Amino acid sequence: LVPRVVGMSIPRSSDMKAWSIFALAHFKPFSVSHRLLNGHESIVEAFQAYDFSPRSRKVMLNWESVHECEDERD
Repeated sequence: LVPRVVGMSIPRSSDMKAWSIFALAHFKPFSVSHRLLNGHESIVEAFQAYDFSPRSRKVMLNWESVHECEDERD
């Protein structure tokens, strides 16, 4: 099962800034009291520091697989 994003495209991992914010927004719990970014860290630093679950990592690999399939089709 590959989750599909409706209404926008999944960024490619080669665009590290877009990829990082997309992944963090999907997998890191956040709210007004628990910010997505801590202090002055960048989006990429927050992505690299976050401990994604094995399931989250698998979903992100599936996102990349979708791009590979689209590239082969084109």
